[in-house]
Amino acid sequence: MKKSPVHSMHFTYLKIKKHFTFNLFIISILLFSGCDYLFPPLRLDKITVEEASNFLNKHKGDTKVVLLDIRSKAEYDSINIENSVNIDFTKPDFPDITEKLDKDKRYIIIDDNGIKAAMAFELMKEQRFSKVHYILGGINEWVKNNLPVLQKK
Repeated sequence: MKKSPVHSMHFTYLKIKKHFTFNLFIISILLFSGCDYLFPPLRLDKITVEEASNFLNKHKGDTKVVLLDIRSKAEYDSINIENSVNIDFTKPDFPDITEKLDKDKRYIIIDDNGIKAAMAFELMKEQRFSKVHYILGGINEWVKNNLPVLQKK
C-alpha cells in the first residue's frame, strides 16, 4: 500500500519539529546558564586562589563583592590585591568591625596562609553572614600562582 504525499509531509514536519524543539531546549540551557562554565559561582566556603581570581575578575567593580584582606597594615601595605579592603584580624576590635559590615554583600577573606582567614570565616558565620568564603593558602598561594598583586617597591 502506497502512502499519500500528505502523510509523508506530516511525518517530515513532525521530525523537523522534534529536532527544532530539542535544539531550542539545548540553546536555552546554554543561554540561561550564563558563563558559569567559564566563571562558576562560588558554592563552597573554602575556595582556591584560581576560583577566587576568576570570581573577582567576573565581578570587578561590583560593590556587592568584597575581598577582605585580614593581614596587618604593614603586611597589606607591602603587597596586596587590587581593590581589597584591609581589616587587621589581630586587632581586638576585629569582631566589632566585622559585625558592622553589610551582611547582604559577599565577602572573600584572604590572609597570609589561610589559617586566620578560616577563623575569621567562622566568626563571620557566627555573626550571620550568609555569603562569606575564604581563600586556601592565602596571599602566599596567590603569589605562588602568579596572580596579579600590587607591590610596594
